[in-house]
Amino acid sequence: MSSDIIFIIGLSIGGLIGVVSISIFAAKRITDLDAEVRDLRVQRKLLKEELQKPQGKPTPRKKRHREQPTRRK
Repeated sequence: MSSDIIFIIGLSIGGLIGVVSISIFAAKRITDLDAEVRDLRVQRKLLKEELQKPQGKPTPRKKRHREQPTRRK
């Protein structure tokens, strides 16, 4: 009977340690993903601002000065 109790205690302690270790690794992965999402949001915001910048007026084209043809009589 005592070996059964020791087995159950060992199994429960092992299960508890396994759950804790898995949650620690998952928490690290989640924080990495959150940081990546934050970086991508900042990048998207910067790209949106770049697209929405006012372009202003374009520079006028250079005029060609040429002599007008004269009429012959």
